[in-house]
Amino acid sequence: MGLARLDRLAAEFNIEFDYRAFMLHPEIPPEGKIREPRPGEGKGEGESELSPRIAALAEEEGIVMRRANLTPYTIHAQAVTEYAKGFGKAGEFHHAAYKAFWEDGVNLGDFDVLKEIAIGVGLDWDDILPKLESCEYDRLIQDQFDEAIQLGVTGVPGFLIDDRFWFTGAQPIGMFRLAAKKALEIREPEKNTRLGIGIEAGEE
Repeated sequence: MGLARLDRLAAEFNIEFDYRAFMLHPEIPPEGKIREPRPGEGKGEGESELSPRIAALAEEEGIVMRRANLTPYTIHAQAVTEYAKGFGKAGEFHHAAYKAFWEDGVNLGDFDVLKEIAIGVGLDWDDILPKLESCEYDRLIQDQFDEAIQLGVTGVPGFLIDDRFWFTGAQPIGMFRLAAKKALEIREPEKNTRLGIGIEAGEE
């Protein structure tokens, strides 16, 4: 939902997004981990039903959200996001992966799944695969995680607006709008009006 609200904010402000990795569950093994429903969630076949509050928020934003029963290992998906940055496709890949996970319940730790998503946004899987197998981006992902911990990040999604305002969770669009306006107000006059928003993303 936070991403949906950022998309709305982007229609009002000149925004540059930077997607950063955060390992909410670093203990998750490569094969993923079966996820038990949280308090307030029901349990359906192959997925957990959202809590009434989250379901209402998703409906308000007009987005489809279902909780898969598997919490995936997301390091590889985060690595593909880093790769995609070099081609200006990080946002496109991130949105596609988000949609595939929340709407279709796919396992983002599965290379075949990542291949389909990557190719779908125009990335070269034959170039990506060796980088995943050699763990080329693991150090960078760890550094981003360490930096987030130093900032006091404890959950996802998290949003850092213009390196000034930090908040987490599915905040109301008004909160994003207020932070964006405040960031522009306190900037030095000679600076440009493009806002930088860092997005901490990881498994939930």
